[in-house]
Amino acid sequence: MHESDLDFHAYSLLEEVRTFAEINDCDPQEAFAGLVLEQLASDGLTEDATVVRFKDHGVEVSGFGLSTDDQSLDLFVTSYSPRADDAFKINRVEIEAAFRRLENFLSRSLSGALARKDPSSEVNGLIQTVVDSYPHVDRIRFVFITNARSVMREPVPPLQFENRVITRDVWDLRRLANWTASGSHAEPIVAEFPAGLPCLGTPDTTEDYSVLLAIVSGTDLADLYSRHGARLLERNVRSFLQVRGAVNAGMQRTLRDHPERFLAYNNGIAATASAVDFDVDPSGQRRITRIHELQIVNGGQTTASIHHARRTTDIGAVLVQMKLTVVSPERLDEIVPKISAYSNTQNRVTASDLKANASFHVDVERIMRTLWAPPGPVHDCDTHWFYERARGQYANALAAEVTRSRQKIFKTINPADQKFTKSELAKFEVSWAMRPQQVSLGAEKNFTLFSEWLDQQDITVDKDYCRHLVAKAILFRRTDKLVARQSFGGYKANIVTYTVAKIAHATGARIDLDRIWREQTLSPALAEALTELCVLVQKVIISPPDGRTHVGEWAKKDECWDAVRDIDWTPPPALDTELTTLDSYTADIEALHHSQTGDWQDLAAWGAATGTFDNHQRATVRDVAHALSQGNIPAGKQLRAASLLMELARERGFRPTRFGTPDDDTPGTGR
Repeated sequence: MHESDLDFHAYSLLEEVRTFAEINDCDPQEAFAGLVLEQLASDGLTEDATVVRFKDHGVEVSGFGLSTDDQSLDLFVTSYSPRADDAFKINRVEIEAAFRRLENFLSRSLSGALARKDPSSEVNGLIQTVVDSYPHVDRIRFVFITNARSVMREPVPPLQFENRVITRDVWDLRRLANWTASGSHAEPIVAEFPAGLPCLGTPDTTEDYSVLLAIVSGTDLADLYSRHGARLLERNVRSFLQVRGAVNAGMQRTLRDHPERFLAYNNGIAATASAVDFDVDPSGQRRITRIHELQIVNGGQTTASIHHARRTTDIGAVLVQMKLTVVSPERLDEIVPKISAYSNTQNRVTASDLKANASFHVDVERIMRTLWAPPGPVHDCDTHWFYERARGQYANALAAEVTRSRQKIFKTINPADQKFTKSELAKFEVSWAMRPQQVSLGAEKNFTLFSEWLDQQDITVDKDYCRHLVAKAILFRRTDKLVARQSFGGYKANIVTYTVAKIAHATGARIDLDRIWREQTLSPALAEALTELCVLVQKVIISPPDGRTHVGEWAKKDECWDAVRDIDWTPPPALDTELTTLDSYTADIEALHHSQTGDWQDLAAWGAATGTFDNHQRATVRDVAHALSQGNIPAGKQLRAASLLMELARERGFRPTRFGTPDDDTPGTGR
């Protein structure tokens, strides 16, 4: 990257951090950590990244990420300074010192030296997560992130820690800039095969792609997954595994009992690349020695299962078939998602499971670019809310304005504090839809579940939808600021989503979204109500009923939402007068949009099993389920009766099966 481009990115990053800090009402150091960790998680470079900052004598940590299968633990330490000049550099000594502080955090957490008594402390929750996961993880990584320019010429070597090898990764300004410039592409993976992979090439196809067939050892595949984690998987496959589970029991049996037959029993993997390097063995056989921009687009469970089995099983005899499609770099975005969607796997992944660049997001982006928001208390002119469907769109659009005056105009019309991403959109919508336990699963999981929910809906994305979406964004972000001012000391993200969900529930979703859009802010009555409500919500969030469950895990449970929903709180008169008026049928339709066909089928079965409903009531519920399965909206009287039965059942402990059993931490997907 040219130095002038690097300078531009340095200043852009300062602006992003400042905006993030203003939106989230936090200091610049926390904003930098939050901004970068959220983006790393979005691109699959880590999973469920959470900012938890702690610094003490010789100890420091800024956040962590624990993979869905509990096999990989990432610990982060960040260093930020509001400087953008090219003299702002960091050397090996400073980087090594940061890694030592992170190592001390790990060792003292495991020894109990950092144990804290405050159960509501997020630091205590992180320490407990480290202690609980350490015996099971087989991949630990330390990551140092800074907005300074590193003068190191070579990578930081791995760290020997007890009987483990911990990789150490550095992200400096240049690496962050290159990553942002890559847009929707994650940092490319280059896979090395020094011994070479014998392969067969297909006859000439087109100039856009070619196909190779090869056999990969289970050891090589496990090594790749150990080194790169879920980033090795194409994003949609990665999201599928986060929901459906990475380890297949049938594969585990084959790997354990008949590893030599794995090649015969397994369908293999499909992968893509932008280029491949070859050599030729003494017999004249062409071999693959290096694969550029490797992505597994099918066979994610195969890869993860082999990696998992290696902990207890000898996989030396395991071989895996690989179909490698080499795609010209300029066609990667177009062709790779289609290969992913059209390939068949043992888990029968459907096209909707692997939908990329769904029309919903394209439509939101298109309308947001032309939808003018009225002036408000922050911006005194008409503006756009900028939907960043792909990472780096805002920075790239700003950079496309060639003069400073045009860049200033762009930022005036598209304020940085009105930018929002796909994962944020999912948080806004799912919080309003009263599923805060899903939001608490983390940004990437919530987005995946939201995408699956979208597949089952018939949503018309028009200007009215986008105006209401912006209103939900304002509601969420303003609630975030109100919660931050309470100085609760931790779990702000959970408190915010639960507070938004609770006020939606308490008001029957009758908050006047049109008024929020018109005024571009919350009314004093609504802000006061949220301030009052978040205090009550916080008390429930930090008080798991058994006193032992980690607060972060408690927030993921349906029982936590039940407890918050049961808080005795009604809208104060000042807010009540502002609520929109809905007739009962419209209210029932609103509730219907937050349910699924299977919920009503489950309700009918529950009513029969418990004896709560008579035959007529069960028939009413079944009729509603049937109407929904046909894409129809039930008749008014029928829907009203069924809605009352659903409300009664919830009060008596009914829970749709898609939300799992009471002991299940993770809501299902409704499929």
